[in-house]
Amino acid sequence: MSYEPENDSDGQGRDGALAALREVAEDPEFVRLFSLAIASFDLEDYEQIISLAWRYQFDDDRTKFKRGMHELQQHVSQRILGRLELSE
Repeated sequence: MSYEPENDSDGQGRDGALAALREVAEDPEFVRLFSLAIASFDLEDYEQIISLAWRYQFDDDRTKFKRGMHELQQHVSQRILGRLELSE
């Protein structure tokens, strides 16, 4: 997966959304519950989530958004499985 920054005037809003997403991921309760999954995410993954949401926010057809999220899920799932194997 690759993050494709867009040159638009919404950069500040996107930055805020990314900061909020990172803040939730760093919340101690979430870290306690989902530490393996959170550790498997890279900054690029969070940026990809925001990019997908921004790109398709006004699109009534959620198919492209869901497809993009599914691709990201597969990508991160492989890292989670790899971490599980290493921890055994």
